[in-house]
Amino acid sequence: MKTIKLLIFLLALSSCNKYLGTVDPDYVPTNETTKVFANIKNDDYVTEVKFGNVIYPKLINPSPSLSEFKIDKITNIDKNTVINFINDRIIFSKDKKIYLIDNSDSNKYEYELNLNKDEKVLYIFEYEKESFILTNKTKLFMLTSQNVEEVVDHGVYTNITPIHLNNTLIILSVFGEIFEINLDDKSISKKGSINFNPGISIKSNLFEDSANFYYLFNTGTLVTLSKNNYEYLNNYILEDLNILTSLDSFNELLDTPFSYNESMYFLDRSGKIAVYNQFTSDILWELDINDTISSYIFTEDGYLILITFEKILILSNKGNVIYSYDHNKKLPLSIFKTQENIYFVSEEGISMLNMVDNIVESFYENKFTSNLDIYFFEQQIFLKDEKSLFKLSE
Repeated sequence: MKTIKLLIFLLALSSCNKYLGTVDPDYVPTNETTKVFANIKNDDYVTEVKFGNVIYPKLINPSPSLSEFKIDKITNIDKNTVINFINDRIIFSKDKKIYLIDNSDSNKYEYELNLNKDEKVLYIFEYEKESFILTNKTKLFMLTSQNVEEVVDHGVYTNITPIHLNNTLIILSVFGEIFEINLDDKSISKKGSINFNPGISIKSNLFEDSANFYYLFNTGTLVTLSKNNYEYLNNYILEDLNILTSLDSFNELLDTPFSYNESMYFLDRSGKIAVYNQFTSDILWELDINDTISSYIFTEDGYLILITFEKILILSNKGNVIYSYDHNKKLPLSIFKTQENIYFVSEEGISMLNMVDNIVESFYENKFTSNLDIYFFEQQIFLKDEKSLFKLSE
């Protein structure tokens, strides 16, 4: 009997090794926070850094060249407003209506949507030169030159922005079901289900590596889709990281992990950062900055630029903090870059950071609310909060 129990125990260990990946016996994850922050210097050498174009969370190529600007309010919106910029037009939702602002003639058009009481617009997109609107009940509309026409009603309840891949929409229902909508014939089919962890639904970005697409179902559940027929892969990348890390668990991801130099960057809202190779189970580096991360940008040259509740931080691709600035803003919302200038947004306005003198060089006063989104469209910058849509104009 003891022999049988021993065999079962050894088999269990072997199974766990396949699940977790093997660990290099010489590897010891370390939290570098204390050492890194003890050595922070704001020397002039940082001004020589060329960050390159922003590639995450959204590709910006080339960066807008605004040097001085003013903040113009475009229109009033609400907290549920969804927006997209299609063919020199701004298309956005408000209540049960769709609005279109044509930049060519500055006219504003209004369209009524046939929505149920608890139904709202979830996604606006373009396919085959036509503009479409998808609701949280997977009702699909097409925007024509005259009105909005209902195309199909699939009745699947979702609160997560769909994954748009070529002629396919991947729908993740509130129950973890995965559906695929074919945009050519508008048919729907079920592909599987997710065993999801507890978490908060967020506006997730879709990132990819050579083999897979990655997306967050919620802050604690990472969805992986194969590039081969968009097949759902029930892998355990986040779980593996949480077993290997020397930090506390990554439970509230700020965004989908993105890939750089064959490794994935994990950013937890609490301030934990890990760069992890899921194929070799190696953690290249990790640290805990011990401050809540509000927003980030990542450049093609491997620089991670963060805004936290207290600081602006710039990290190299080796995990070294090469720059730190105490911003002293009560509610930091987001961060963006134009050429080599760094801007950060708070509820009080927009500040431009002069890294040479380590000061705020310009400040543009404006009242912003929470849940700020930044859009880059044809060298223009738009900001959307819960009440208004703004444009930065020279």
